[in-house]
Amino acid sequence: MRARVGLDWRYKAFDVKPEATFVKDQDRLFPTETRTVGYALFDLSGSYTIAHQHYAQVFSVSAFNVGDRLYRNHLSFIKDLAPEIGRGVRFSYTIRYF
Repeated sequence: MRARVGLDWRYKAFDVKPEATFVKDQDRLFPTETRTVGYALFDLSGSYTIAHQHYAQVFSVSAFNVGDRLYRNHLSFIKDLAPEIGRGVRFSYTIRYF
């Protein structure tokens, strides 16, 4: 079982999106698979938009796996060799034309 819960909060040019993902233990296995423990992940993203007549500039920041949780994706072919990515931050700048 997997559940994702999030919120999208907007105020003028600001946009903030907290999100949580909850995954239950995987114990219904094929004979060659290994068991995977459950986990909870928390992500946070935000952006600021500067709108113009024919385009918009968007400045964004995203923080993923904020709690630096060690977890393994059950569907990964290399889950026994390497866990999923740890805490990280991504900055981006986008121009959207319309």
